[in-house]
Amino acid sequence: MNFRQTLALLTASIAISLSGCSSQLVLPAYKDISSKTELPEDTLSIQYLGVGGHILSYKGTQIMTAPSLTNPHFMFSGPFFPLSADEDEIDQYLPDVSNVEMLLVGHGHYDHMLDVPYVMQKHAKKAHIYGSDTVARMIKPAIDNSRIHAMNDLMADSENPGEWVYGMSGKVRIMAIKSDHAPHIMGMKLIFGEVEEDLEEIPWHGFGWKEGQTLAYVIDFLEEDKSIAHRIFYQDAASQQPLGLVPQMSDNKAFDVAILCPASFDQVDDYPESIVKNTQANSYILGHWEDFFANDLGGEQRVLRLLDQEEFVERLEAVMPENSEWVLPSLFSTMNFDPSGKLIK
Repeated sequence: MNFRQTLALLTASIAISLSGCSSQLVLPAYKDISSKTELPEDTLSIQYLGVGGHILSYKGTQIMTAPSLTNPHFMFSGPFFPLSADEDEIDQYLPDVSNVEMLLVGHGHYDHMLDVPYVMQKHAKKAHIYGSDTVARMIKPAIDNSRIHAMNDLMADSENPGEWVYGMSGKVRIMAIKSDHAPHIMGMKLIFGEVEEDLEEIPWHGFGWKEGQTLAYVIDFLEEDKSIAHRIFYQDAASQQPLGLVPQMSDNKAFDVAILCPASFDQVDDYPESIVKNTQANSYILGHWEDFFANDLGGEQRVLRLLDQEEFVERLEAVMPENSEWVLPSLFSTMNFDPSGKLIK
């Protein structure tokens, strides 16, 4: 660990200690709703798994974003303590992901990657993983190379589209977007850097899971005739624009749903405003909001420390398109959206 990381870790430890406990959620949280009628066939379902994890389903096609169910205390997630996936916790709380064909990773930090090897080995045996070169190199000791896809050479930026990558079914496709990870605290990142060569073993401590190139994603679910049924924007880290912005697409398809990241939003300029103006979605999901340090997955969830939840929503609402709405999902709740991206209530 270098001097910069040591300083950042000490600063974060002091700040989190001074901030005390995490805050109580004051925003309205979405909970599962029992429908008296069967949902339409063209419903898009998104289940929130906590942190950056979601399961996205449409007409039997499923993908997921990196789940994080192993949530150690902050003081045990640094460079001096062995850290491994809590297999019992994953087995207990992870929903059925046996049909998932794509697993998307936005960046390589432990709270997004630690559980992925076990999930792919035990629960999502059909899934292929998509992420940065660094993500690919870190997971190679645990997952067959044929299931690993590095996206750095295929990603878009704010001016130029990237390449579409299709899932095995041909009914879903993704485009990686060059993005950014906001500093964690006081303008400093705790964990950063790239992995330049394939690892022989997966990282054994939290700081071994390097950030790598952070990515956002455009996700399209497709009909049988290859027309776009739903378009979703996904991001697991707040970004400094123009990083994270989607370029003009030749098909001009609008976004139905955009998944945002409130964590560390105040460490960059113009977030969430830049992403909202760029995507103009009908619905915005607020992910990565709960305090995941040693949280009880079966208990009450509290807001991430140092996150001003009310300011985030105030800024979000100030720039949302007319008639669009936001939803903050409870842990493991499933949101259902109609063909236009409106939440079915």
